[in-house]
Amino acid sequence: MLSMKKFSESLIVEDYLIQKLTEKGWKFVPADNLERDSYKEPLLIPNLVRSLERVNKGVHISDEEKNKALNELMLTVTGIEGSKQILNFFKFGIPIKFEREKTVNYVQLFDFRKVENNDFIVTRQVNYDGRERIRTDLMLYVNGIPLVNIECKNPVSLSENWYNAYKQIKDYEKIVPELYKYVQIGIAAESCAKFFPIVPWQDEVKINEWKITPLSKGGTPPFIPPC
Repeated sequence: MLSMKKFSESLIVEDYLIQKLTEKGWKFVPADNLERDSYKEPLLIPNLVRSLERVNKGVHISDEEKNKALNELMLTVTGIEGSKQILNFFKFGIPIKFEREKTVNYVQLFDFRKVENNDFIVTRQVNYDGRERIRTDLMLYVNGIPLVNIECKNPVSLSENWYNAYKQIKDYEKIVPELYKYVQIGIAAESCAKFFPIVPWQDEVKINEWKITPLSKGGTPPFIPPC
């Protein structure tokens, strides 16, 4: 039998989540292998550039337009208005003037119609620099953009639970605002998983429990057991 010491949050929760995500098509990339410019830059810029080319094949995007789109993302300020702008970019694309055609086109960041055309990466124990350095348990990137932060706690611990993970993410929002202007969803996981929107300017947000509706008469086990 495994000793109690071996029941770490990494073994029980992080590994389990990575396994389930990779089974669904996510690619696991160790933190040291991410294509990053620095700990201060949350975007995986090479991944994002390749995705812009792939997702926007129909508009023949050039290097100039790709750079304009990157600048729009990177120069968008943090805070309420900046977060609204980023969300609009995610949903509708970034309006960019294409000099060749002298028209404004929306450069798409994601392919919502052909899901497999996107790049899905899960990584663990990643450092980000802001007012201080933080290290997130799991980060989910789509097309080089960090969208989901998962913080894990040991389900056999008597001193910590999912709420500690939730508070940890809320603290991180204030420490590295540049990261959390992109991240849209936080997940606090232990023996159960709670998910919530990333809203740094609110101390408390609505928290929901992760549930899966059974697909068959006999039912299927949930992704993470309910609390």
